[in-house]
Amino acid sequence: MNRNLTLITVLFIVLFIGVSYIYVLDNPVEINIQATIGNTTSTSAPVTTTTSAPVTTTTTAPVTTTTAPVTTTTTIPTTTTTIEVSQEQEEVTINTNSEEDTEIYKGEFTSFDGFEGENQLRLNELVASLPDELRKSVESSVIFVNGCHSYAATILERCPFGVWDSAGTFADGTVNSKWKLSVWVSNKAFANNREYDTLLHETSHALSYLTRNCINPEGEKKRIEAQEFFGSEELFADALAIYYGGDYAYYRENIVLQDSEREFLDNYIALCCEN
Repeated sequence: MNRNLTLITVLFIVLFIGVSYIYVLDNPVEINIQATIGNTTSTSAPVTTTTSAPVTTTTTAPVTTTTAPVTTTTTIPTTTTTIEVSQEQEEVTINTNSEEDTEIYKGEFTSFDGFEGENQLRLNELVASLPDELRKSVESSVIFVNGCHSYAATILERCPFGVWDSAGTFADGTVNSKWKLSVWVSNKAFANNREYDTLLHETSHALSYLTRNCINPEGEKKRIEAQEFFGSEELFADALAIYYGGDYAYYRENIVLQDSEREFLDNYIALCCEN
């Protein structure tokens, strides 16, 4: 009986499934599936990769060519420069003891330091009027410049009446300029009517210098003897100026030559001046 009951149950189940299947086929079910996926914004910071090209600094060392200087050693005889300054008389004398002949500058004077020029033509006339013996003794060697000698003006702190410059001295005291062996007579001398006295005195210095190598019979330099006889180079120049007719003395106390002084100068001129 249990077996029959089981059989009946199975048949009932099979019948139920079959009926349900037919119903589903005739009445389909629509199933909607909505999947909502949250908007997830993923912000990734951009990765910036900076590649710096290595900075290469190229330093080019300057090419230095060193040329060893060629040194020539020349033995030069010692030259002594003597500068005599008269503050009261506004006169400067620059003398060297060099025994070498000096080349004379033959160009224009306009390039000379201190050249003034307003009275150059008048100065040329005064030079031409110097006593022949004195003028001929110096004119081939000495130049005559109307100007305020720059170095003399520097050391005096004003322009002097006149200058004799054997060395050719620049304003800074260095020498060997184009105005070696020069007599300077400034505009100031002309303005004070002292131009001829100044010219005569400075030209006497020139004569003294040009005869510096003249030797007396005793084998001594006549110029040194004259400086000792009169007392100094300035006093010797004053004596020569008076000897050649000057009536003004810068350093002497008088303008009258003693007989012994005149005799000495006669002998000096005869011995040392070729003309």
